[in-house]
Amino acid sequence: MFPETVFEAADRIRLKSPTEAGLAELPPSELEVLRLITLFPGCGIAFLTGRTKMRQANVSVAVRSLVERGLVTKVADERDRRAVRLRASEQADRDLEALRRVWLQRVVQATAAAGVTEDEVQRAFQTLTQILPHLPNQG
Repeated sequence: MFPETVFEAADRIRLKSPTEAGLAELPPSELEVLRLITLFPGCGIAFLTGRTKMRQANVSVAVRSLVERGLVTKVADERDRRAVRLRASEQADRDLEALRRVWLQRVVQATAAAGVTEDEVQRAFQTLTQILPHLPNQG
């Protein structure tokens, strides 16, 4: 049942969060691509394809939409002018920071409502931080 609990918790944290952070019109796939671009500035389509498990065509469509919205910029790769490197705009950085604040607020409110102590929360986050590098990113 633990895996289902993790899945449900993640789903509830994300539910309606983009709307609250001002990113209402972004589909989940674009939100994930944008999140990865902010975490890995200068990444390319191949990296995003491997990281998201989306088809390359779908990643390209998501990137194109994000560029059109002014959330992502494309920069030619200095070593290979045919390739592009992706960077988030300042607006995207601000919007995603707002989204992260919404997610954190949801977790803080839920732990307080459940009577979870600050020490228990810190231990849970420490445990997640320790195991995260050992969870696979790609298949």
